[in-house]
Amino acid sequence: MASLRALHAFSLLARHGRAAQAAEELGVSPSALSHLMRKLESELGATLVLRDGRGLTLTEEGQRLALGIGDAFDRIEGAVDSFKRRGRTELRISTVSTFATRWLIPRLPEFQAIQPDVEILLSASTRVIDLERENYDCAIRLGKGNWQAIDSTLLWQEHLAVAMAPSLLPREGGKPGEILSELRLLHSASRRNDWSLWLNEAGLEHNEATFGTLLESRDLAIQAAIAGMGALVIDRRFVEQEIAAGHLVMPDWPVIELDTGYWFVRSPNRPLSRPVSAFRDWLLKAAG
Repeated sequence: MASLRALHAFSLLARHGRAAQAAEELGVSPSALSHLMRKLESELGATLVLRDGRGLTLTEEGQRLALGIGDAFDRIEGAVDSFKRRGRTELRISTVSTFATRWLIPRLPEFQAIQPDVEILLSASTRVIDLERENYDCAIRLGKGNWQAIDSTLLWQEHLAVAMAPSLLPREGGKPGEILSELRLLHSASRRNDWSLWLNEAGLEHNEATFGTLLESRDLAIQAAIAGMGALVIDRRFVEQEIAAGHLVMPDWPVIELDTGYWFVRSPNRPLSRPVSAFRDWLLKAAG
C-alpha cells in the first residue's frame, strides 16, 4: 500500500500546482516533498507529475489518481480537528463591527479566562440575521430593542459626546460653538446624522453638520480624530483606551443620550446553553 504521507503530498501538489506551496502546507522542505513523490511513483510504478520550468503538470495517470483521492485528506483533517475539539464548546456570536473592534475584542481575554473550554467564533456584520435558521447562538445588535420574537437584553443606552486630539482643544478654553467653528467635523458613512443630532441638542450650528470629512467606518473616524483631522462625536465607551492614553480628549460639553442601544439578543426557541448564559452574564457585568 502506498504511503499515506506520500499520497497527501501528491494531493497537495495536485491542488496547488507548485512544489513550494505544497511543501509549506505539508510542513516539509521542497526536497523532502520531491523525495516523497519519487517514493510514491516508485511504489505505484507510474509517472504522476511532469516537471518543467513553469510548474507542475499532472500526467494522465496523475489526473486519474487525483480524481480518485478527491477531498479525502480534507475530510480526514476535518474529522481529526473535530475529535480534538470534543472537550470544547463552541459559542457562535454575530456582532456589529464597531462594538467588536472597539469594545468587545479588547475584553474577550477576560471571558476566555473564566470560560477556557468555550471556543469563540466571532462574526461582524450589519445585516439582520435570522437567529432561528442561521448558525449563531446569539448576537449583539444596535437598535431600540423592539424586535419581535427575540429575547433581548440591553447592555447600554447609546450616547454621543465630542472627542478630539488634545492639540485641537485650546488651553485657555472657550465655548463649544467657538471652538468647533474652527474645526473640521469627522463623519462615518454609517452614522451621517450623528453630528446633526448632537448640534441640534446642544443648540449649535456648523456648516459641516451633514458633510465635513467622511470616513468609511467609525474605526477610521476615530483614527482620523487621533491624527488631528477634526472633531468626532462618539460613544465614550468606544474611545476609552485612547482617552486613557491621552490620544483623545473629551471636553466637558453636552452628552446627548440617544434612543438606541446595544443589545444582547438570542432566539427564545433555542435552549439557553451554559456558554450563551455565561456570555450574557459576563457582558452585562462588563458593560455595567
